[in-house]
Order: sequence, then structure tokens, then C-alpha cells
Amino acid sequence: MKELQEILTSSQHILPEWILLLGILLLVIIVSFQKKDSKWPYRFSFLLVLAYTFTATYFYENLPSEGLKLYGDLLFIDQTSLFFKQLVAISTIVFLIHSRLFQYKFDGEIYFLILCILLGLSFLAMTTHFLVIYVAIELVSISSYVLVATKNEKTNFEAAIKYLIFGATSSAIMLYGISLFYGMGHVLNFAEQTFLESISTNSPLVLQIVSFLFLGGLFFKIAAAPFHSWVPDVYEVTSTPIISFLSFAPKAVGVLVVARVVQANFTDLNAVLLLIIFVSLIVGNLAALWQTNLKRMLGYSGIAQAGFILIGVLKGPQTDFYGAFFYILTYLPITMGAFFLADLLKKQSGSDEMEDFKGIGQKNIFLGLNAVIIMMALVGLPPTIGFMAKLMVFSSIINLGEAMHSSVYYGLLIFGLLNAAISIYYYLKVPYFMLIKKSYNQPRYNPDFFLTLVLTYFSIALIIFFLYPDFGTEWVRKVLF
Repeated sequence: MKELQEILTSSQHILPEWILLLGILLLVIIVSFQKKDSKWPYRFSFLLVLAYTFTATYFYENLPSEGLKLYGDLLFIDQTSLFFKQLVAISTIVFLIHSRLFQYKFDGEIYFLILCILLGLSFLAMTTHFLVIYVAIELVSISSYVLVATKNEKTNFEAAIKYLIFGATSSAIMLYGISLFYGMGHVLNFAEQTFLESISTNSPLVLQIVSFLFLGGLFFKIAAAPFHSWVPDVYEVTSTPIISFLSFAPKAVGVLVVARVVQANFTDLNAVLLLIIFVSLIVGNLAALWQTNLKRMLGYSGIAQAGFILIGVLKGPQTDFYGAFFYILTYLPITMGAFFLADLLKKQSGSDEMEDFKGIGQKNIFLGLNAVIIMMALVGLPPTIGFMAKLMVFSSIINLGEAMHSSVYYGLLIFGLLNAAISIYYYLKVPYFMLIKKSYNQPRYNPDFFLTLVLTYFSIALIIFFLYPDFGTEWVRKVLF
């Protein structure tokens, strides 16, 4: 009776997830009985995500500062989890607007899969329980594999198979790490004091190895090296709105779970994270240098961006993960703006190859200026919010170096700055082709000034947040651990 009462009480505190779950079930019915080209699945999905966003924002106004534990510690709601749920919901809205503006004729099943990913990420943001983490990641992963394979082309099937193989392997490694943790700690919640006391008898090296196994599944979702091999092929062949969503949402919540593991402090994970950071920065940046396809280049740059974000997760005496969370907040408009630009350039040139972008910026100067601003934000140059994001994570390295009295962190600072400098070459290649190079061929389409105007909103946001960052900084400070 007590357990039933706990379930009923806990269920009252996850209204956004109930709305989303019931909406997904209703969407299945709508898709089943509507015509193939019906607009109702899109409209219903849009309204459902708006309802989820509204309840996730206003339903928890009286949330206690220490948070709420639900379902016997299976779920945990605090300001941090709400922050990430809101970011993922916003990215879903941007996906829906993007697909509508470019007139993608997605089947209803696409919206079903996107909403399943949103549901999985919502639960993933609210837990420190190994079992819930694994189930949520599998829901997100399986939906992602199917999304990549939905376009009926050979290249999509090949990319989806590669995605599936690497995903299944990383999930198996993660599950093995969880089983070892359960054997050592005898509980499945890594934030519980019982777990921390039980595993403290093991050597730090053993705990670091097992932690690396567990974090493998999360690094796969973050697209951090060496769990990155699926990235370029999947980015290249998947529809741009879908990959825009997948490039941000799983990465954001994956970083949150990594931060929660680091915050639990059952072992020093900085050595593991430093390895992932160094490999991600060098693999992502060096591979991006040789890319001629814009979406593949954005895929490799996303690996490097994962390295920069993880710098903000390194643990120190007074770490609050401010740098990482602020970086993720700014990463939303930057990366989704970059994919909106990529889609607009493809519509203009008929290709994702950067060579085919020659002269487009000369014919549509506003599009060229937008490309300059968005690519500068990805590099981390002023006057864009990308500069503030890079500044925050590099400042955290300096603070770590002073607090830990270790030259490794100063070496990481120099290495990070060098990689940021390397990224200038491949990011600014896009506006270089658009504005400097001359084209011998006319673009396939006339300039679309309406879509250029929508893209301008992304660019304006990147500059305004740089000039007036208080909204972002205050929002992040409210949700720190």
C-alpha cells in the first residue's frame, strides 16, 4: 500500500511527461487514420511540444530548492533538470519550424520518433539511477537509428547500420560498467550515500576504468571521440532538420548526466575526461580541415565542440559546471543556426559541397553576412556569444590549474586555444567561398529573402547575447548544482 501511494504521489509531479506520453499515443492514432500527406501529424506535434514546454516551465514554480525525489529515487527533479528539459523542448520547436519553412514532407512517423527522443531525454535529465539512464538512452538511441534510416536511400541505410553497430557496442560497454558498479555498490543510484560508501573500498584505478565503461554510452550520445565514428556519415545523409535536432538535444542531456556523475565524486574522473577532451579536440579539428562537404564538416566540428563542452565538466574544489552549462545554452542557437544556413545554401546551390557555394554571398549579401556571423560564433570570435562560451570554459581551466596546482590544465588551455585557432580555417572557408570566390554557374534557385530573414534572427540573437549576456548568465546561475 505504501509503494502504491508513492507511485500515485510521484505521478502527480511529472505532468509534462504524462502530457507527452499521452500525446504520443494519440499521435499514433492520428497517423494510423490520416492520409499520407495530411498536415495533422505536424500540427498536433507542434501543439504537443508547446504544451510540454509550457508545463515544464510553469508547473514547477513552487519546486523546493533541494528538488523532489520520485518513485523511490528513480527520478529526481531539480532546477538543473528543468533547464535541460526546456532547452531540448526549444530545440524540438526549432526542428519543427525548420522542417516547415523548407517544406520537408515528413511522414507522421518522423514526428513520432522525434517525440520519443524528447520523452527519453526528459527522463534522462531527471535521474541519477543507472537503470533509468540505460533505458532512457536506449529509447533515444533506437529512435535515432530509425530516423537516420527513414529516407529510402542506400546511403541512409549504410549510415544507419554503422550508427546501430557503434550504438549497440557502446550500450553493451555501458551496461557492463553498470553491472560492475552494481556488484561493487549493491545499489543502482550513484548519488546515494550507500553507493558511495560501498565502492570507496575499491582502488581509484578500478573505479576510473569502470567509470570509463559506464560513460561510454554517454560519450556516444555526446559524439565525443573515440565514440565518434558514426558521426560524419550520419550527418551527411540525414535530412538537415533531423540532424540539426540530433546534433544538439542528445549532446546537451548527455553532458548533464556526465556532470552528475562527476558531481557524485565517487572517484577522480578528471583523467578519464582529459583523455576524451584531448582526443575529441584533435580528431574533430584535424578531420574537419579536410572536409569539402558542409554537413560532414559540421559533424566533425561537433566532435571538437564536445571536447570544449567537457572542459567545463572537469572537477575542481569549487566546480559548479557553469562553463559547461553556459556553453550548452549558447550551443543551441549556434549549431541549429548553422544547420539552417546549410539547408539554405543547399537550396541555393543544389549541393552540400562548399565549392558550389562560390559567389552565392555576392548575389545575396545578407546571406553572406549571416554565414560570417554564424561561422564566427562556431569559432568563438567576438562579437558573438560563441566568444563568451569559449571564454567561460577557458576561464574554468585557469581556475582549475590554480586550485589543483597542476601544469596539465595549463597545457590543456594552450592545446584548446590552438585548436580554436585551427578551427578558424575550416569554419571561415564557408563565407570565403560565398563572398570572395566567383561563380561560373548561376545558383539553381533565386535568392530566398524570407528564409534569409529567418536566418538573420539566429545571427541577431548571437550578437545580442554577446552584448547583453545577463539573461543567459542569470538563467544558468539559477540552475547550477
